[in-house]
Amino acid sequence: MHKEFRKLLDKATGSSQFVVAANVDIRGFSSFSTTVESSEVAVFIKRVYMKLEDDYFSTASFFKPTGDGLLVIVPYTEQNLKKIVTNTVRICRKVVKDFPTLCKKDPMINFEVPGKVGIGLSRGSACCLCSGNKILDYSGGVLNLATRLMDLARPSGIVFDSSFGIQLLGTKLRKLFAKETVYIKGIAERKPVRIFYTKEYTTISPLHKHPIEHIKWKSQKHKITLNQIRNFAPRFIYDLPSTPLASREIRVKIAHALVKKGRKQKGIKAIYNFEKFEYFLEAGKPRVRLYFDTLAKELEKDGVKGNWEVEIEITYPEK
Repeated sequence: MHKEFRKLLDKATGSSQFVVAANVDIRGFSSFSTTVESSEVAVFIKRVYMKLEDDYFSTASFFKPTGDGLLVIVPYTEQNLKKIVTNTVRICRKVVKDFPTLCKKDPMINFEVPGKVGIGLSRGSACCLCSGNKILDYSGGVLNLATRLMDLARPSGIVFDSSFGIQLLGTKLRKLFAKETVYIKGIAERKPVRIFYTKEYTTISPLHKHPIEHIKWKSQKHKITLNQIRNFAPRFIYDLPSTPLASREIRVKIAHALVKKGRKQKGIKAIYNFEKFEYFLEAGKPRVRLYFDTLAKELEKDGVKGNWEVEIEITYPEK
């Protein structure tokens, strides 16, 4: 495929198009991919891509896998703008609604899979890279905005900004959305913008209601061996020194020596996010409960030895 792409680039040209960009993200995919076999991950993501393309966005002109989701591009003109915007919103809502059971009847998927998606929508002018009658790629601010808005659509749902045109939607469809004013990293860091989000599925984090530059991040690190993690399993609780501004923005990062063929790679670390944890208040004290049984399995899978040191870093925006 990469060789064909290289050949097509020789005659590629750029053109400007008006497009609707939909960034569809599978929530919890990273955690899912560390708890099942790689072949199961491949079957699931393959099925999701196929269903999204065949059953939902069948009229889209371009699809681009993002690793844990799909970028969908739908061109529009002055004549069909209202129709394209309305249909895209309807389709996205159906994807959000159907996703929990999307693979339920698939005989190949007999394991637990993620059940939520977040979708960011934007529209405007984008650069289309074409070679002959083949579209190679799209680029531009409209795609970046869709990605940023997708990140706001948590735990699931749809988010678009005021320039998308909620007035283009019918009354029934408009009523599904609430409005909020937010700050967005790389887009609106000092001056907020208005967004619309699905009332039924989405909760906008308090983090996005403060200017980016005013947010203070707290970080605390803990060093522990795999043997100690095994001894403390199944769960271990860490006290936080302060209360998070938004508990859902808490991140737990794991770092350990990279292992190849059973040996440590000197000076090279494997670093990844660990998603099996819970935040809670106990007697007014903020705490994080880590599932050490799951962490131990992940470390063993990575080839970490019992006496090797592992670094656990907990970061969060401080209130």
